[in-house]
Amino acid sequence: MALATLLSVALLASTWLALFSYFGATSAFGLFTDLEKRFVPDVQGMALDFPDLSRVSSIRTLDGVKLAELDDGKNSRPVKLEDVPQMVVDAALAAEDADFYEHEGVDFAAIGSAFLDNLRGVTRGGSTITQQVVKQNFVGNEVTIKRKIREAMVAVELERRYTKDQILEYYLNSVYYGWGAYGVRAAAQEYFGKDLDELTLAEAAALFVPIRNPSIYDPRRQPEFVENRRNDVLDTMATHGMITREQAEAAKKQPLVIQPHTRFQGPADHVVAEVKRQLLHEPEFSFLGATVDERKKAVFGCPSDDIDCVGGGGLTVYVTIDLPLQEKANDILETWLPFTDPSTLTQEEIDACIARYNATRTPVPELDRLRCSVTGAISMVDNVTGAIKVMSSGLPFEVEQFDLALQGQRNPGSSFKPFGLVAALESGISELSFWDARSPLEVECPYPCSDDGSNIWTVRNAGGNIDHGLTLYDATRRSVNVVYAQVARDVGPAHIVDVARRMGVRKGILPQVYSIVLGAGNVAPIEMASAYSNFATNGLHADTYLVERIEGPDGSVLYQHVSDRRQVMDPAVMAAARRPLTKVPTSAGTAPRANIGRPQGGKTGTHQNYMDAWFVGFVPQYSTAVWVGYPDFQYPMRNVTINNQFYSRVFGGTIPAPIWAEFMQEALADEPVLDFPEDPPGVGKYFVVPETDVPLVLGMLEEDAVDTVYQAHLQPVVEQVASIEPVGTVVGQDPDPSAEGAPSPMTAKQGTQVTLLVSTGEPPSAPLPDFAGLSVDQVIAALEQFKTDTGVELSFIVSFVETSEPSLVGVVVTTSPTPGSVVTFGDEITLFVGVEPPPPPPQPPGNGGGNGNGGG
Repeated sequence: MALATLLSVALLASTWLALFSYFGATSAFGLFTDLEKRFVPDVQGMALDFPDLSRVSSIRTLDGVKLAELDDGKNSRPVKLEDVPQMVVDAALAAEDADFYEHEGVDFAAIGSAFLDNLRGVTRGGSTITQQVVKQNFVGNEVTIKRKIREAMVAVELERRYTKDQILEYYLNSVYYGWGAYGVRAAAQEYFGKDLDELTLAEAAALFVPIRNPSIYDPRRQPEFVENRRNDVLDTMATHGMITREQAEAAKKQPLVIQPHTRFQGPADHVVAEVKRQLLHEPEFSFLGATVDERKKAVFGCPSDDIDCVGGGGLTVYVTIDLPLQEKANDILETWLPFTDPSTLTQEEIDACIARYNATRTPVPELDRLRCSVTGAISMVDNVTGAIKVMSSGLPFEVEQFDLALQGQRNPGSSFKPFGLVAALESGISELSFWDARSPLEVECPYPCSDDGSNIWTVRNAGGNIDHGLTLYDATRRSVNVVYAQVARDVGPAHIVDVARRMGVRKGILPQVYSIVLGAGNVAPIEMASAYSNFATNGLHADTYLVERIEGPDGSVLYQHVSDRRQVMDPAVMAAARRPLTKVPTSAGTAPRANIGRPQGGKTGTHQNYMDAWFVGFVPQYSTAVWVGYPDFQYPMRNVTINNQFYSRVFGGTIPAPIWAEFMQEALADEPVLDFPEDPPGVGKYFVVPETDVPLVLGMLEEDAVDTVYQAHLQPVVEQVASIEPVGTVVGQDPDPSAEGAPSPMTAKQGTQVTLLVSTGEPPSAPLPDFAGLSVDQVIAALEQFKTDTGVELSFIVSFVETSEPSLVGVVVTTSPTPGSVVTFGDEITLFVGVEPPPPPPQPPGNGGGNGNGGG
C-alpha cells in the first residue's frame, strides 16, 4: 500500500510538473478555451464587482480629536494605492507575487515551482495576487481541480476588466493580516503602531508575512517564523531590483519588534458609549438601518467571523463635546470627590460601606466593585443650540460604565422649585404674593402623603427657623420649603410636572404629588441643565443633542443636526422667574459660593435627608448642572470629609455650588461677559402686590387667628394685652373689618400687617384719667373711650360736694382714687361733683329795740 501511494504521488507530481511547464511556455488563452467547456461556465457573464470593504468608523470632536474607533472585530482601514509608499508595495509583491505586473492573472511557472517546494516540505502558495482576490471573493476555497481551473479563468477575466493597480489596491486593503487587522494600513497600526509612511524596510517586509497563514506566521506568538520569512522577502526584493543587496542585509539584522496588541483608548469613554447607544437605538438615526443589526453593520462594519458580510462602517461621527472642558470637569470632580479604590479600604471601612448597601436595600457587589465614597457629575449644554458640551461622570469608565451625568436619575431636591415658580406665575400668582413661611407646616393632601399613611404632609424648612411670612420672590431665593408646599397645593402637582416636561425634563420620573415641588421625583443632570437654559433664553429652547454630523467613507454628509429652537414657555414668565434665581448665587441666597462675578442665576437642591445635593446654574451662554451623592445608592451625606474639609451635612450650597463655580470659571475664561435678554412686555404684572380680604378674627384663639391671617396672605403681629377674656383670645385687631364704617369686604395689600390684641387673661389696668371739670354725662362717655383704649371697664358713684366756686357746680371736682392712680378692670371710682351750698337760714322776727335804742 505504501509503495502504491508513493508511486501515485510521483506520477501525479511528474504530470503536474510537465503540465505547468507546458503552461509556462504556451499562451494561456488557447488552452483555457478547451478547459472552459469542460469545467466552468462563461466567465464573461459573471458579476465581478469588488465587494464593498468593511471599514472602521470613528468618533471625533468638532475640531477633529479622535475619541474612539468603532468596529465589530474587523479592523479595516482602506487606503488608496497612491498613498501606499512604493517600498511597501514592493514588499507586498515580493512576498506574494513578484511578477504581478508581468502575468495575465495566472503565473503557471510559479504554481509549478510552489508545487515542487511543497513536495520538499516548503509550504508556499503559487497563486497570484489576482487569484487570491478571486478565491476570496468569487469562487471560494473548495479543494478541487474544477474550482482551481475556475479560479484561473476568473482571474484572467478579472484582469481584463480591471487594471493591475485596481486589483492590487483591493488586495492590499482586503486581505487578512491576523489579530483582527484587515488591510495593510490596519496591519501597520496593529503590529508596529505606525502609519505606512513611517515603516522601516524590515517592518515593511515583515508586514506581509502573516498573509500566508496568520496562525502560523503570528508575529507575537511565532516571531522566529516571521523573521525567517521576512528575510526571504528581503532577498526577493533584492533579487528583483526593488532594493540593493546591502539594504537587504542591513534590514535582516534589524530585530523584529512587535508592539503589544492594543486598541485605541479614547479620552471620553462615557461619551463614546452614549454615542453608540444613540446610533443603534434612537429614531433620529433610522437612516442607518431599520433594525439594530442593520445599524450595527452600518456603524461597526462586518463581524470578523462573518465571511459573507461585506461593507459597512467607515463613518466619521462628529460630536458636540468640548474635550478640554470635559477633561477639566473630570479633573475637578477627581479633586473634590476622588474615587476610592476598594482594595485600599480597611476592613472597618469595608464593613461600614456594606452596611450602607444593606441599609438602602441595594445588592452588595463583589469587593472590587464596592462604591463607598461620594462622587458627582457635571453636565453642560449650549443655551442656544442645545449641544451637550460636557457630560462628566465622577467615576472612571473602567470602574463604572453607567454615566451619572446622562443616566443618573436622582432626587433633585429644591432645584425643582423653579418649575413650581413657573407654574405659579402661569396660574396668575405674583412673585410679590405673600405666604406663611413658618415651619413646620401641615398640608392636607387628597391622597396618603405621609410615612404613616395619613393624608397630612408635614413640611419643614431646611436651615434656620422662620417665624414670619415671605413673598414668593424671597421664598425662592431663600429656598423656603413650606412656601413651595403651599404653591404646589394651590397650582397642583400636574401643572408643575407639565412645566418641567415642557422645559426639557423628558425622561425623568416625576410623580404627580405635592412633594414634587421639593424634588420627590428623579431626574438626570443633563435634563436639569437643559431645562434651566430656558431661564437664560426667556423660554426659547432647543433640545439637547450629542451627535453633530455623520460623514460617510467618501466624506459625504449623511447626517447634520439642525437645532430646532422653539418658544416653549411664555417669555415674560421666564424673565420674571429669572429674577429671584439671579439672587441665589449671592449673599442674599443659598449659594453665595457659586458666585462667579458675572450675570448668572441658579438654584440649590438638597434631598430632605441629605442623600443628594445639587446646584443647577446658568449664564447667558451655557447652563450647567452639578450633582453630588453616592453612586450606587441614596444614603445621607452626613459627617463626611470632602476636599479635606469636614461637613456634618452636605447641602447644595456647600459642595455642588463651589464645584459649579470652579468649573464655570474655566468654561467661561475666554467667553465675553454677556447680559441676559431684555425683559419682554408683560413682566411687570408678575410683580404687583395682590389685594386680599382682611379676615375678622375677633374672639378667635391666637393660634387660629394667626393661621387665618396667614391664610389670607397677610402678616399677623401679636400683641399681648391684659383682658378678662380667656387667655389667648383675640380681643382686638387692626385693621378691624367690624369697625364702624369699615368697608365690606375690607381689603389690604398682601403682606400687610394685621395687629392682633391677644388676652393675657389678667384684668387690664391703666392710670385713671383726670375727669375734673367734666359733667357726669361727659364722664360716662370718657369712661367708654377709656374702656376702648385700655380695656379697663370702671363703674362709678357720685358724691356731691359743696363749692362756692360757680364754675365747679355740676362738674367733677375730683375723683377717688385721684387722677393718675392705677385702676383695674371692674374697679369702682367716686366722682365728686360740685354743688352750690344751700342758702343761709332766715332770722327769727324781733322788737327792733336795739335799733331804736341805737338810734336814740
